[in-house]
Amino acid sequence: MEAKYPVYFVIGTRAQFIKVAPVMRVMKDKGLAYTLIYTAQHQENIKEILDVFDLPEPDMVMYDHAEANTRTSFVRWFIVILMKIVFRAKEYVPVPGVLLTHGDTFSAWLAALLGKRAGCLVGHIESGCRSYNIFSPFPEEISRLIVFQLADLYFCSDETAVGNLLRYKGETINLGANTMLDGVRYALQYSSRTRFAFQNSPYGIVSIHRFENIFTNRLSKTILPLLMHISRTRRLVLTLHPTTRERLTALGLYNELANHSNMVLHERFNFVDWISVCSGADFVITDGGSNQQELSYLGVPTLLLRNETESPEGLGRNIVLSKFDEELIAAFIQLPEKYRRLPALGDVFPSEKIVQKICALQLSQ
Repeated sequence: MEAKYPVYFVIGTRAQFIKVAPVMRVMKDKGLAYTLIYTAQHQENIKEILDVFDLPEPDMVMYDHAEANTRTSFVRWFIVILMKIVFRAKEYVPVPGVLLTHGDTFSAWLAALLGKRAGCLVGHIESGCRSYNIFSPFPEEISRLIVFQLADLYFCSDETAVGNLLRYKGETINLGANTMLDGVRYALQYSSRTRFAFQNSPYGIVSIHRFENIFTNRLSKTILPLLMHISRTRRLVLTLHPTTRERLTALGLYNELANHSNMVLHERFNFVDWISVCSGADFVITDGGSNQQELSYLGVPTLLLRNETESPEGLGRNIVLSKFDEELIAAFIQLPEKYRRLPALGDVFPSEKIVQKICALQLSQ
């Protein structure tokens, strides 16, 4: 098996790395060369993810300033990356080939634009996810629509995603599962060597980071009061994404939470430790789509703090979509164990299918 043309991976966030690293690992195992271009939208814990999968560091880094974790720094990052794509695309992609990106971040559609500017065939991993609501999730739904217009290959996780792409020009490939499944498998191969103090008694994990939850009054009016209420009877471990930490600090709420007797504030876990602490948790409360997928495979009771989700994984099993409904939330918190399921790792290997497709391509360049 060989790739007949140059293969480029262009990604920029932690979630993208977790879901694309299994594909790069398959490439490495088969002795296939690729170029990893890093937009540096997120800079925290990137090396840790590459180390888990035994992968080399990026070949090129498009941005060397601080992480884009505030509105101002994000705008600066976006302008710099966009200008490099518009005026210097050939510096990053000198020979046209296959360019792969992932998901619904700004890095995803900027990567697709880079591919088009450089004359590449663009492949989109985890393609076809839709909420059909421009404002929820925002701006992810807009990013998806842009990528759909630019991409040539749509690597979909299921038939629903395939159906969402029927009106677009590219070729759809149904992988049968999300590449996150391969990522979770890799993480479970490692026995986490870290034992955290909070693991000595029952705990729930909380991970909140979405724009609509932390940059609106929903954070102070709904989410934090909910967590305060839950913490009366259950110990919570709050994992702090950089944007979440910055927002809590800006609102003057960080110290209040840090001093709470039944809450533990913890910096974002590395990927292996995250899978480990989630596996041992009584329940997880999150707003993350990637977290939803991870936890669906682990079978851990999970409350999803969103009005809607475009990911079907775990719904009707261990994942409860809250819709911020007080009765739904109360029922979950009262008896989360009701939603626990056995791990569902299956026998589908989506990353392998992506690499097989890449190697079978016949490009016209």
